[in-house]
Amino acid sequence: MTSRTRLLAVTLFALFGASTACAQFTSIAPHFLLPANPTSADTLKLSLTDQTCGGALRYTSSPYYVRMTQNNITVTLGERTGITPLCPPPLSRDEIDLGRLPAGNYTLTVTDMRPSGPNDLFTNIPFTVTDARAIKAAPYVRLDYSGQWWDPNDSGWGLFIWQDAKSRVDSTLAAWFTYGADGKPIWYVFQPPWNTNSATMETALLRTSRPPGATVLPPGPTTSVSVGTASLDFTNTGTADVGKLTYTFTGGATVVRNIERFKP
Repeated sequence: MTSRTRLLAVTLFALFGASTACAQFTSIAPHFLLPANPTSADTLKLSLTDQTCGGALRYTSSPYYVRMTQNNITVTLGERTGITPLCPPPLSRDEIDLGRLPAGNYTLTVTDMRPSGPNDLFTNIPFTVTDARAIKAAPYVRLDYSGQWWDPNDSGWGLFIWQDAKSRVDSTLAAWFTYGADGKPIWYVFQPPWNTNSATMETALLRTSRPPGATVLPPGPTTSVSVGTASLDFTNTGTADVGKLTYTFTGGATVVRNIERFKP
């Protein structure tokens, strides 16, 4: 290990192992995690100084790939190809997406490729991802149901679900696009609170509309009217890919649809 690599490793160990905020290290440490103290609800990134500036060696057009074996993450940068000119400050940064990780302890290694083979810039730097659910009020939701859903028995029908895993109550918004009795497309939305960690309460089903007119800002006012109730249920499916939508239009019968996550 070169003296430069040892210096990077020591600096990053102090950074990633520290309990204080990342901001105080930005002026002395070239690389850091975003966010500094990640939770299982965060999409984690590694912020690197721009690898094509500051006299560093330029990497090829395939700048990096990330792999994980158990809890050991390795970032492999592209092959070095030559010296680049110095770049005027402030230097830009590269942000490498490490993904959303379960709570636990991890190590991080960053490697680049050289004519002689792989070269470790720093190795096995420890960091911790805390459990975001620990700060949530019960019942917290164990799986992420965000995404596009559909009923395979009714093509042209779909449901978008947004679940805010960072909120204390897993705030959820569902937008359902379907067709009315006249065959025209129609949208409904509902925002159900969670009753258990896999099923929501019944909530108002709203139909939204906006008067026709020019699309330039400001648009005409959007209005909504309650047309019934709706709820979601993923109980006993054992997966984040299968569930049920139950809805009742005012004055009508209750309908239960089996829904699946849409996978092109």
